[in-house]
Amino acid sequence: MRLAVLALAALLALVAALPASATAAPRPKNLWATINVCDTERHPNAMGVRARMPGDYRRRRAQMYVRFRAHYFDEATRIWHNVRGSGISKWIRLGSARVRFRETGYTFRFDPPPAGGRFVLRGVVEFQWRERRRVGRSKRLRWVVVRRARATTKGGYESTAGADPRGYSSGLCEIR
Repeated sequence: MRLAVLALAALLALVAALPASATAAPRPKNLWATINVCDTERHPNAMGVRARMPGDYRRRRAQMYVRFRAHYFDEATRIWHNVRGSGISKWIRLGSARVRFRETGYTFRFDPPPAGGRFVLRGVVEFQWRERRRVGRSKRLRWVVVRRARATTKGGYESTAGADPRGYSSGLCEIR
């Protein structure tokens, strides 16, 4: 028993000494979310979120899905909250995962803030890779989530389409 406790302590010390990148799964290069439209002349009181999702060649029949959420920052509590009502998209099917990556976007539209007010917003994107598998006693074919990921919007990404102005990429959106 004492030997098992010592071995466990040694293993925990070894894991603690590893750099964080060695213990956490690395984020895939082609998994990101960015704000590419924020309250422009062509898109007033709107926030456009674009996401890129990597394919998964190991799963030959996998399909990729993405869902967008809008968050607002409550300055009084200093906490991010979900925008209620129209602040969430439906799951959007991107197609087969037998690709290097796929991109898509979603635009949220808001009522203007009260005079002199502002909204500080960000996007959160949920990613799912799904496969058809036989499940349950009946062994019926059903779509099953085989992998998940999530990304909060950040700046510095170059998307393939939809930015206003061209090349725009940000982590936050302020609507006045």
